[in-house]
Amino acid sequence: MEEFELNIENRTKLGTSASKKAKRKGRVPGVLYQGNESIPISLIEEEIRPIIGKNSRDVLVNVNLNGKKIKTKIQEVQREPINDVILHVDLMPLDNIKEDASKVH
Repeated sequence: MEEFELNIENRTKLGTSASKKAKRKGRVPGVLYQGNESIPISLIEEEIRPIIGKNSRDVLVNVNLNGKKIKTKIQEVQREPINDVILHVDLMPLDNIKEDASKVH
């Protein structure tokens, strides 16, 4: 499983209009899940595109959010079907994955 480093930022402005403005500036909206809540984030498209490539499975991403390092896995990538533009990225911290697995047993 490959590992990558990535800087992410909190997204303060939400909604379609804010997402379109961010995309024009080369950013991709996303979500970082933390327990039962989610943190809106934004990523630089030039940095995330080579990480995702054509296959986003089994990719670990060490993200830096406000100086805090978090080991995550790409949970889901939404793309525009015709031109393959990345629309949204969901990241799941590995700690949450372990906690969720322990709750099942």
